[in-house]
Amino acid sequence: MGRAGRLLMMGASDGPTNMGVDEALARLCRDHAVLRFYSWEPSVLSIGYFQRAGEIDLAACRKSSICLVRRPTGGRAVLHQQDLTYSLVLPLRLPWREFSIAESYRRINACLQRGLELLGVPASMTIDLAHAPYPLSPFCFSTVARHEVLVGGKKVIGSAQRRFPTALLQQGTILLDVDPTSLFALLRPDKRATMEGSLDAVGSLRDALGSLPDRLEVEAAIKEGFCREMGVEFAEGTLEREEVTLARELSASRYASDDWTFRR
Repeated sequence: MGRAGRLLMMGASDGPTNMGVDEALARLCRDHAVLRFYSWEPSVLSIGYFQRAGEIDLAACRKSSICLVRRPTGGRAVLHQQDLTYSLVLPLRLPWREFSIAESYRRINACLQRGLELLGVPASMTIDLAHAPYPLSPFCFSTVARHEVLVGGKKVIGSAQRRFPTALLQQGTILLDVDPTSLFALLRPDKRATMEGSLDAVGSLRDALGSLPDRLEVEAAIKEGFCREMGVEFAEGTLEREEVTLARELSASRYASDDWTFRR
């Protein structure tokens, strides 16, 4: 992989727009890595590519004015409110072409771990899950998998990955702050009893630092973690015209479509 990459520092957009941009970047990626930071407006609950929409209490989402969007990557539901979202697009050339999904996930999460450490947050990575304490949850942050980034034993970053013909896309969310009760309220009533206590696994950078961190400082630290671990220098840039065009098409035809959102 070349040592030059593109950094996209983007603000808030709605769910379909954000997902359209990420898929467009992955489909059009050829030569250089792209690291993108963004947020969501209005609040969005994103669900994984394979996840069943019926796991979520859709009436509760509507009552709380939370929009629903299905991601192009896997994983489980993420409530985007007080968070920073990143996407990383890597061209599928050596060495990434030969890495398994698990190994590429581990290597990318090592970059995130380094970024948190540069921010002053001591982080670790899960290895042995033989004694996972919580049942499988519809929500990403109350379910811990191998190679997850933890702070104080709690999950603060959730990520998912997908491979396109020419590129790897990893999307992830870093919790700046979190209100576990807002997550619990979006569970279907029949699921709430079995998930009682599972949200104790959810952490945030506010918990770790003692105050709400500045978003730009977190972005700078995470970017530096990628630079140091991957040996890629990310220079700030913008979307290219072809990427904007494809992102708009994908947003309108796929991510804003009920057929896509409720396909499962």
